[in-house]
Amino acid sequence: MSNVKGWCVQSLAEFIGTAMYMYLAIGGADSVTRGVTGTASSLGQAFAFGFGLLVTAWAFFRISGAQFNPAVTLSALITGHISVPKAALYVISQLLGAMLGVALVRGTTPSTESIGQVNALNNGESIARGFFLEFFLTTILCFVYHLVVHEKNRSTFMAALPYGLTIFSCHLFATRYTNASINPARAFGTSIAARSFAREHWIYWFGPLCGAILAAALYILFRFVDYDQYSAGIDAENEAQYQRAQAAVHGGSNMTNSNNNQVNYNDQYNSNVGNAYVNRGPDGTTTTTNAY
Repeated sequence: MSNVKGWCVQSLAEFIGTAMYMYLAIGGADSVTRGVTGTASSLGQAFAFGFGLLVTAWAFFRISGAQFNPAVTLSALITGHISVPKAALYVISQLLGAMLGVALVRGTTPSTESIGQVNALNNGESIARGFFLEFFLTTILCFVYHLVVHEKNRSTFMAALPYGLTIFSCHLFATRYTNASINPARAFGTSIAARSFAREHWIYWFGPLCGAILAAALYILFRFVDYDQYSAGIDAENEAQYQRAQAAVHGGSNMTNSNNNQVNYNDQYNSNVGNAYVNRGPDGTTTTTNAY
């Protein structure tokens, strides 16, 4: 019963968070790109989506993980970080939230202005190229999400920052060609509000979802080869932390400092022995590194 309650609370957060994200991103993009073309238009849209995601993801990260994207949810499902029922609730919440967010944009702006963020191919972009553009950019987005959210480290609390900046970068690239969906909920919500579905609308579903699968495969591959065994201590703040992390992986061979003298941890770091950083893989295995 507690699981069901948790799923409902987190799904509600995904619904509200996605609505807020779409409201800020779609409304902001429409506002700053109205009557503007070329580089200024792409840059304005990138800022609207990047910063819209950054602030809303930072707010909701502690509640639901702030995915706001069915592709990210699918990728997290494949890697084992969320269950099937929870993923289904998340996707439904994201689609409904996107529709609400875009509807609020329409309801709070002049009726003479239409939604300008409907996804469609532009500037001679073919369907095949558009598909692979959405595919590869979503792969990057989902992979970044896995590494900054699911791999716990000192900077996890700032996960919303690289998540938002990734969307910013993706929009800088794709706005000119596909109007940068990288999110089926975003493409669906704007098409519903505009009552217009482009004939190539399907690529804004299959491209991101296929990209999510590839991102999950890459993440699983790096976890399978125990990548963190080769980067132990990368979050260290000083040499003592680095040597201790290396020793935990290599059985003590790196316990000495650069002068080959034994590092005395007890005197300087005893009070901090309790601080530990844990990476958890989808199979439940953990790698623990003490701060000192």
